[in-house]
Amino acid sequence: MTRKLILFDIDGTLLYAGKTPSEVFAESIGFIIGKTVEFPKQIFFGRTDTFIIREMLRQHLATPADGEYHRIREHFIHSMKERFPHSDDGFLIPGVREYLDTLKNESDIHLGLVTGNFKETAFVKLSRFGLDEYFETGGFGDEAEDRQELLRQAVEKATRHYGKCFSSEQIVVIGDTLHDIHSAHHWGYRSVAVSHIRNKDTLLEGKPDILIENYMGLKGSQCLFE
Repeated sequence: MTRKLILFDIDGTLLYAGKTPSEVFAESIGFIIGKTVEFPKQIFFGRTDTFIIREMLRQHLATPADGEYHRIREHFIHSMKERFPHSDDGFLIPGVREYLDTLKNESDIHLGLVTGNFKETAFVKLSRFGLDEYFETGGFGDEAEDRQELLRQAVEKATRHYGKCFSSEQIVVIGDTLHDIHSAHHWGYRSVAVSHIRNKDTLLEGKPDILIENYMGLKGSQCLFE
């Protein structure tokens, strides 16, 4: 039996988390550096949380240090744990829970995450929507600033977790930004782009192997590997 690995991004791919995370993130950065912070629109789509903090520090402080990074990270994680479970915006991408159930029942399929979220905030988001039980391993924004390195680590950890080496043809990366597509292609993996909350034409510029609007109508994994 050929084992296969499917790695999911979270935001825009599994779910839309609403405005709360970005608001909390900006507030955390502003609180630590003592300045009002606003995120430039869209430029952080597909970026890791580590990249976002360091980039905002580069923009707002002449000589940012690791101390600010770590204080922002801890403040953000703490605030997300307090506020996000009680937020009332956001939604699941249509059909995602049913599709994850289908994949979990396929004996040759292994699931994982490749997300720019810090690990703790990733599971804060997943838990609120009841998706945390589907994922046991992944690459997270704590571990890498660059998306390509993040994906490399996600595959490495999945290999250790499942005790199985996956060839490039056996790996699919599902995401919703050009960064997801480009990182998958960098390593020779198949890319699936989800356009439910993104611009379809923009995603097509990255030449994903497959473009889907959402997970409605997907019957299993075979279509991802064809």
